[in-house]
Amino acid sequence: MSKIFIPQNIGKVRVAMTLGGKFTVWNGKQGPGEFVIKCRNRKHAEELCKKINSKDHDGEIDVS
Repeated sequence: MSKIFIPQNIGKVRVAMTLGGKFTVWNGKQGPGEFVIKCRNRKHAEELCKKINSKDHDGEIDVS
């Protein structure tokens, strides 16, 4: 089980594809405000995105 801390002022996240064809959950920022979670597949990324955007977490999320 791997848990990731989620900052309060993350904003909306979305599913994005990075180099190499990997799916990620990304908030669209670059630099110090950037938030990225690498995912196994698109379905897993969409589930995480839905949980984060609906604030269905307690400041951390399980990504296993």
